[in-house]
Amino acid sequence: MLRVSGGKYRGRNLEVPEVGTVPTKNRVREAMMSICAFATEGAEVLDLFAGSGALGIEALSRGAKHCVFVDADRKACEIIKRNLALIKEQNAQVMNMPAREALERMKEKKFDLVFLDPPYAKKELYEESISFLLENEMLADGAVVLVEHEGELQIDDSRFSFRRDYTYGMTKLIQLRK
Repeated sequence: MLRVSGGKYRGRNLEVPEVGTVPTKNRVREAMMSICAFATEGAEVLDLFAGSGALGIEALSRGAKHCVFVDADRKACEIIKRNLALIKEQNAQVMNMPAREALERMKEKKFDLVFLDPPYAKKELYEESISFLLENEMLADGAVVLVEHEGELQIDDSRFSFRRDYTYGMTKLIQLRK
């Protein structure tokens, strides 16, 4: 079980998938929320490769307007739906499909905050996802993309106005701002 670390749902327990998903550690999740605090209130949020949905739920708890949760795993999506029902949150959409397919279907949307946390071993998904969001103008002006990864990761940050890197043990975060 994970706990929501802040906002109106603070202290609520969230269910996590038993296999196939490694939830973001509490310390890292809290750091991510602190990093993007200025971008959360009233935000349109995308939690890509959502797993348990904890990151998007943290954003909703802190005043995000709406969150789209995307995960290819059916069981993960069922857990996200149960977590949303548990907190009685309706400003959300859960898409059970591969990230690329979901992004294709949402080309007309603009996001203020994006959590990008694909399986660490699939490094190509980071750049592919960011490129798709940029090429299809899916990031609002000033949008923040928070990338969680381990090891080395090359991201073309020339398309962003700001980049900052953070390290929390083995976990690394990249904050990109459009």
